[in-house]
Amino acid sequence: MDLDIQPVRLSLKEYRQVKQLYMRAFPKYEREPWSWLRIKSRYRQADFMAFYDQDQFVGFAYVIHSHGMHYILYLAVNDQIRSQGYGTRIIDELRDLYPEDSLALDIEQPDPHAANNQQRLRRLNFYKRNGFFPTPKLFKEEKVTFQVLATNKKISQHKVDKIFEWFSWPLGWLIQ
Repeated sequence: MDLDIQPVRLSLKEYRQVKQLYMRAFPKYEREPWSWLRIKSRYRQADFMAFYDQDQFVGFAYVIHSHGMHYILYLAVNDQIRSQGYGTRIIDELRDLYPEDSLALDIEQPDPHAANNQQRLRRLNFYKRNGFFPTPKLFKEEKVTFQVLATNKKISQHKVDKIFEWFSWPLGWLIQ
């Protein structure tokens, strides 16, 4: 059965649950300001979606669209019901929503010296099982290096950069 999708807006019944899941699922250094996510999702270039199975909130995704690519900036499954296939079902819904173009996202690059390397490897394997391929595109941050994965084996690194130019804080205000 398909999942139901609702835009994340203040009027959403589970708005607080979505925000709380965002805060729990992503470390502070990975999170963008919540208000920025909401503002940018008002443009056609971004979708902020909550997913439901019947009436149960199961997760959310934040997707940026640009240049024939859909970049999953955030995807989280409700931690009360993880490991029940909802991550795969959300990805399937995103594939149905954007059938013509590549999906892309980034994960913490596996690193045998990282304290959470097992989690990183599980995440990489999850996305590989769901049709994503590692790309050579990396984002080196102060605390971690992120690797871009995509449903097409070859993606334009320039297109990925353009997505982040549009989304960037605070200059993204100027790029529409």
